Amino acid sequence: MDYLKNYDSLDRSVEKDLTNQLIDRYFDHTESWLRAILRKCIFSLTFLHGETVFVIECPNVAVAKRLSRKTYPFLCFADHFSDSNNERILVCYLDENESWQCYDSSQKSWMSLSNFVCYSAPNDS
Repeated sequence: MDYLKNYDSLDRSVEKDLTNQLIDRYFDHTESWLRAILRKCIFSLTFLHGETVFVIECPNVAVAKRLSRKTYPFLCFADHFSDSNNERILVCYLDENESWQCYDSSQKSWMSLSNFVCYSAPNDS
């Protein structure tokens, strides 16, 4: 499934509900501004170069830039989803050209992911 082309048409309610539960459970001790902007995001997992990567999908560049400056709270959280000691977080937003722009915590830099793909569970219907 090409994630960019189907982004608006996907029902992301389950992912959003899961994101909110994770925020309630794991980020309740953080500052209220951080919890507030995380609620605008969606957490997901993807594979990049054969490695599991924790992704924070942001609604816009402002939220992504702000979160990219504060990745430490997510590194410990991402540790739960990775088999390696190389926790990696992508903080992403969809730009005006429908290309994902992502801050990579391991590289400490921004990169464009034009073919960013989400592997969704199949529908039961």
